[in-house]
Amino acid sequence: MWQEWDVDEEIQAHMPEPKNEVQDISGQYEYIEECEKDKEGYYWSIETSEGVTIGTVSLFEVYTHHKLANVGIVVGDKNYWGKGVATEVFQTLVPYAFEHLDISYIGAEVEADNTPMTRVFEKVGFTLDSLFKNARVKGEKRIDVLHFGVYK
Repeated sequence: MWQEWDVDEEIQAHMPEPKNEVQDISGQYEYIEECEKDKEGYYWSIETSEGVTIGTVSLFEVYTHHKLANVGIVVGDKNYWGKGVATEVFQTLVPYAFEHLDISYIGAEVEADNTPMTRVFEKVGFTLDSLFKNARVKGEKRIDVLHFGVYK
């Protein structure tokens, strides 16, 4: 299912990577194995109470010495957009990272025009750290990126 999300233009509209290409099953397994071996990240599925996977969330670029991490989320099942899923996930993940992973700061980048995600971060206690003007290229134009963070 995440492979479908990875190439869906609407889901990928605010992702930092250029447009993704469809991978065959061996490429998908290779990616999963890379995530499992990653010593600087934690990766989870987001599931409904019925056990249906509707997205993914990760803490990545975890720097244990500095006690820093970045967070990323994809709610891939569009039926759950606008239903508070990202808010609920971060209300669980942030305290978990602070209490059990010894993280003191979590950062997040959001494209400036991604208002729903900006609201989620503000709602769960992240504050705007900085604005990166023209930080990414989307299509043929440069766009601004907001950097949010939350401290323990």
